[in-house]
Amino acid sequence: MFTKLKLSAILLCLLFTLGCQEDLAPSNDQLESTQATREGETLNDIIFTLSDGTSSQLSEQLATHDAVVFYFTMWCPICEGHMSYIRQQIKPHYENVAFIFVDYVSGNVSSTLDSQQSRGYTDFPVISDFDDALEQYFNGTMATTVIVDKNFIVKLNALFKTGNEISEVLEAL
Repeated sequence: MFTKLKLSAILLCLLFTLGCQEDLAPSNDQLESTQATREGETLNDIIFTLSDGTSSQLSEQLATHDAVVFYFTMWCPICEGHMSYIRQQIKPHYENVAFIFVDYVSGNVSSTLDSQQSRGYTDFPVISDFDDALEQYFNGTMATTVIVDKNFIVKLNALFKTGNEISEVLEAL
């Protein structure tokens, strides 16, 4: 009986392994999307909904800031690590830059607000991208960082790696 159970377990594991359509071999290939970036493009004014239910526009943010940094979050531990780094290591050096987190997974404004509050990010504006407009426009998935300068030009549209990219772009403004 034990042999049958052992054989069944081996066959089941083999079935799962062979049934996987992914290539399980490790690779150094880049994981970033191959979709086009918006870097270098001049944007039209963007309207977005914040977690408190109010609307804001890119032009409003740029009227009082030199640039806007959008960080796309799904509130996972990796995103929270990046957000904490932005909060503690980057934002203090760029007081005239608006840092806005983009919640593209919660699905509605109240869920975005709940996520924002439960994770302690009430000191940052958070966009509720409930209609996926920003996600689609910027190809913004987990850890995508977008920097828009005072002239509405996208200076960065890439995955967060170390945070150095953000600082380098902001220093060059």
